[in-house]
Amino acid sequence: MTVQLQLGTAQLKLEGEGARIFAGRDPAACQLAHVDPTLSRRHAEIWLAEGKAFIRDLGSANGTWVDGKSLGHEPAMLQPGQQVWLGHVPLGATWPIDGSKTAMAQNMPPELLALIAARKQQVDAGTAAPPPPSTSQAMPAGASQSVSASGSTSTPLPSELAYRKQGSNDNGVLLLALAQDTHFSGHNIDGYVEFTATDSENVACITVELVEIHRRKAALGQSWEKEHVWDRVLVRQGPWKAKHGDILPLPFSLRCAAGTSMTNREVSWEIRGQVDINWASDIDAMIPITMRNPDIERLRDAMGAMDYRVEDIESSPAGQRFEGKFAPPAHMAKDWGVNNVKLEIEYLGANLKVRMKLDRKGLHHDPALDQVFELGRLRAASQPELNVTIKSMLDQLLK
Repeated sequence: MTVQLQLGTAQLKLEGEGARIFAGRDPAACQLAHVDPTLSRRHAEIWLAEGKAFIRDLGSANGTWVDGKSLGHEPAMLQPGQQVWLGHVPLGATWPIDGSKTAMAQNMPPELLALIAARKQQVDAGTAAPPPPSTSQAMPAGASQSVSASGSTSTPLPSELAYRKQGSNDNGVLLLALAQDTHFSGHNIDGYVEFTATDSENVACITVELVEIHRRKAALGQSWEKEHVWDRVLVRQGPWKAKHGDILPLPFSLRCAAGTSMTNREVSWEIRGQVDINWASDIDAMIPITMRNPDIERLRDAMGAMDYRVEDIESSPAGQRFEGKFAPPAHMAKDWGVNNVKLEIEYLGANLKVRMKLDRKGLHHDPALDQVFELGRLRAASQPELNVTIKSMLDQLLK
C-alpha cells in the first residue's frame, strides 16, 4: 500500500505495511515537516496497517482535527473525502492506486478556528492535563501512592521491576523498568516508565515503543541496517504542565507478535521511551532486551534430538521467515551420506510451514519436503511428539 502525504508545502510518500512517520514543525524530529507556528514540534503520527492509513495526535497544543472533530489520543483511519488539519495546516492524503484523496480545504472554517483557539487557551492555562493514573489498576503487592511536587497522586514503581535503564537531560529523567531482560514472541511486554521533572515544562506526551534492529553485512564489506517498530503505545496523552520535582510513574504494555526474530548476532531488540516536551529538548531512554522465539527453538531442538547440530538460523527483517542449516557430526557425515539439512520456516497466519531440504552426498539436486503445522497444535504437542514428526520428514527424504 502507498499513500502520498502533503502537509503545507512538504510532501512524503508513505509506502509498505507497517510504515510509520511523524508529522510536525521540527524537521529533525519529523519525516513530514512544515514550519508553521500552529504545528507542535512532533504533532501527529501517521502509519499503514492492514492495508489502511491511520493518524493519531501526539498531544499537540492546537490539536489534530478530522472533519471538525478533535482526535484526542485515539487513532483514526484516513479516508478519501475527509478534511484533516494539523493545527491550522491542512493535511492531504492521496491513494495512487485509485486516485482518491482527502479534501484539501484552503480556508479553515470559523467554527474550527474557534475550537482550536479554545483548546490553545486551555493548554496555556495548564488545565489540559489528564487525570492522574487510576489506582484501580491491578498493582503488585506492596505498591502504594505517592504525591508529586504539584500535588497529584501516582503509584511508585514496583520494586520487583529491577531491570532498569534511564535517560536524562536538563528537563528531566526518564526511567524504563522491566521485571526481566528476556522476553518471548507472542507475549506482551509489561513494564513501567517513570518521568521525573527537573524543570517546569509543558509536556506533550509520553510514548514507549518496541523496536527490532536487523543488521547484516553485504558484499565488499558493506552493511545495512533496518529497524521495525512492532508496537508503540501512548503512555500518557497531554499536554500538561510539569513542575520541578514532579514524579510520574506509569505502566505500559507492548504487544509482541508471534513469529518475530530472536536475538542473535544480526538482530537486537530495544524498548525506547520518550517524553515529548513542547519547545524544549525531549527526554529519551532505551533499554535493550533479549527476544526468544519458542516455535523456532522447538524445531531446532527436534533436529538436535537426531544429532544434527545447528550451524545458524537466520531471519528476514521483521521475522516471519527463517532459514536454518543443520549438519551431522563431522566424523559421521560420510557414514550418513548427508552434507547438511536446511529448514525453511514461514509463518502463514495461524499456520507454520516447514520446508526441509536435504543435501545428500553424491546427488546433484536437493530433494525437499513441505509440512504445514497448525500453530495451536504445534505448541500444544510435547517435544518428543514434535521430534517424531520431524524425524519422519527426514526419513522420507532419505528413502
